Amino acid sequence: MAPVEFTVTGGEGSPLDFVAALTPGRSLVVITDPGGWAQVGAGLPVGAAGTSSVPTQVRVLKFAVLDLRHFPSASALPSLEDVPGDVVALHDTRSWDTAPVVASLRGLGRPVVLFTAIHTWVSGLDAASVLVGWSSPHTVLAVPRGPGEARVEDAVWQFRELERRRMMTYTALPAPPPAVVDRTVSVVVAHPGATEGIAGALRPGGEYEVWVRVGPGPVLPCDLELRTVLAMNGREVRSESFVLPADGAAPWVSFPVTTPYAAVPWSGELVVYRGAVPVHVQQVVLPVGGGEARVLPRTRLSRTFADLGPLSSRAASVLVLGERALVCADGEPWWTSLPAGGGPPPVTGLDPWYGKGFPAFCEDLAAFAVRGAALHAHLFPDGTTARRGGGIAVVGATRVPWAHVYELPFTEGPYRLCASVSRFGPFGAGGEVPPVCPEPDHSGNVLCPFGFWGLSRVLEQPAGPLAWQVAPADRQVQVAVAVDPGLDRALTQRHVAELMSFLPPHLFSSAYVGPPDLAGALAEERADVLHLVYGEGVLEPVEVEGWPHRPLVVTTSPAAHLVDAFVNGAGAAGVVCPEVPVDQGMAGWVSGMLLARLAGGVPAGEALRRTRWEMLGRGNVLGLAYALHAGADLRLR
Repeated sequence: MAPVEFTVTGGEGSPLDFVAALTPGRSLVVITDPGGWAQVGAGLPVGAAGTSSVPTQVRVLKFAVLDLRHFPSASALPSLEDVPGDVVALHDTRSWDTAPVVASLRGLGRPVVLFTAIHTWVSGLDAASVLVGWSSPHTVLAVPRGPGEARVEDAVWQFRELERRRMMTYTALPAPPPAVVDRTVSVVVAHPGATEGIAGALRPGGEYEVWVRVGPGPVLPCDLELRTVLAMNGREVRSESFVLPADGAAPWVSFPVTTPYAAVPWSGELVVYRGAVPVHVQQVVLPVGGGEARVLPRTRLSRTFADLGPLSSRAASVLVLGERALVCADGEPWWTSLPAGGGPPPVTGLDPWYGKGFPAFCEDLAAFAVRGAALHAHLFPDGTTARRGGGIAVVGATRVPWAHVYELPFTEGPYRLCASVSRFGPFGAGGEVPPVCPEPDHSGNVLCPFGFWGLSRVLEQPAGPLAWQVAPADRQVQVAVAVDPGLDRALTQRHVAELMSFLPPHLFSSAYVGPPDLAGALAEERADVLHLVYGEGVLEPVEVEGWPHRPLVVTTSPAAHLVDAFVNGAGAAGVVCPEVPVDQGMAGWVSGMLLARLAGGVPAGEALRRTRWEMLGRGNVLGLAYALHAGADLRLR
């Protein structure tokens, strides 16, 4: 193979810093760096593959490591298929030709970093390769202009010659992403009319003022209208509106309070709303009679308050705080207790196409409406409801199936069918679903699919900081499927085939991963969508280190117990999952419909709403038992 010509540049930083910047954009990096190999191969067992993580200025590099010098031939190498790592680090050997090994790994889509001697000829180079050397104080980078072979030694010599002629250009490392500083919400207690806060205990039965202010942060796109709500135990809910300026200090908001007469810690909730949505929630404990004031964080939907624009369209929210909730809909929020349990009614007897005939479908829909109407009456005791056309946000961990909240009066007993039940139910005419029910008369005990929040509204249940986009707009979305080997293989293969019908094969990967190995597999996964195909009761809480990206997780079995770990622990953009156990075949059918819409550019909230309607058209009401633990405006790209 002929020697290649290459374009040489240099830069400041260690060779491994540039490896982090070059991969995975370059599929082969040939590097001469004994110190770098000492970091990468530290603790590697002789005759085995291993995993290592090396921090760099750009990011943490995760390697699957293999020292080829420990093996007599390529046939003696262990498999790297199950060894996690963003890139594969190989140390070259003079005993046998390593080019086929490097080529096979690159063919599998795994970038390779080949550590070798400076004078060693390396074949199989192309435009997706780069040679990395060292000429103090610079790292040397050489990109082949065509296929062939080369030595790092030649690249270093060319670099020095160009540097001597003052013809060298230099490449800077990409700047690391700026650290996101959480915007705090400060609470200060003061005497009425005072200009400074006080520390220490408060007097029982005393008059005070609670001052609240949003702390400094990044420049906002525009001034932001917000509202602060203070709900201390035993006192009415108080709220004050304010404007958070795009640039500059936020104003203080003041609430007059009278402390209880008992000398005990006095607690309450401090909530900052954007429109109807609680975006920052923290518990406030005031020291009445003794102790110190405390502020305990509860929920945060934004770390900076700079990304809250779309939330202004929401019509109502439910902030779940243990066994009670703070409900907000076009006015002052109010407290309500939450019913115990309250899961969706059981649904059985589905046919092989996961549907039902019209009479059985109406029975299921009515059973959901009875429970949903009781829950709505609990939330809105005065008979009002949230304005039509706006979304609903539910914030806080809860086991209440919010999608089947039914906002029309409905009780057990004889009921009248709205014409929309026949039109959009099984064997109906169907067609495009309008935003509101086309039938004007809903008087009496009427059953209408548009009465359910999950069908008439875009419903979201975010568990942490909101994400608005999963993948960059300039590339296609990648999907990874992890499947429990214990599931029915025929159904699994059918489900994977359906997914591949709307996803290009090179953007799709799947693997059988047993539940004990799932955490390790997820830690190394970099796909935009992680689809977990597992049965009931198999998914256990997992500890996953923070992902460098924010993928969307879609599961086929209940995963409410994993939402916090995925979103607030690992940094996922959100989780979509059923709230009740679902048959494997039906779970695949539903997730296929959902993923097809997401891949087509439909926002997550609307994609799930349309999926529920499609299920309804087959006589299946279990779409009301699916939850979106993310912002409704989340898009894949």
